[in-house]
Amino acid sequence: MSTSEAPVITYKANCHCGRTRFTVDLADIRSLKVTRCNCSICTRNGYLLVYPRVEDVKFESGLDELSSYCFGKSLKYHRFCSKCGTSVLIDFSKSDWDLEREVVAINIRTFRDIEDVLGELTFRDVDGKNKLGPPYHLIGLPDN
Repeated sequence: MSTSEAPVITYKANCHCGRTRFTVDLADIRSLKVTRCNCSICTRNGYLLVYPRVEDVKFESGLDELSSYCFGKSLKYHRFCSKCGTSVLIDFSKSDWDLEREVVAINIRTFRDIEDVLGELTFRDVDGKNKLGPPYHLIGLPDN
């Protein structure tokens, strides 16, 4: 490893009920910019996202039991525990962009003891509400 590379930490993570367990290899999360987006799904799920390479996320259990939800162009699957509902990740494997398919968006709220360092994190705010498309509207519900 060159001196310019940050040391890698293996973060243990799980859903609320513990059915889904996995590890994520990343640089110290306090040295990264964590994405905080205001789009409809990120807001409702409380996502705080990091983007490790697909090969740096290893599931110990529960991957096959995650449910999926997608909307808009139906290219990015939001995966959540089918038992407790914890939002775990966003799967970019069907993305239009090659670079996006190399990573997975992981909700750091699944990291064990993350609450101990939340105040030390740096966030990158994304205006997904206005910049991501197509706009999401609930069918059959009034807009106001």
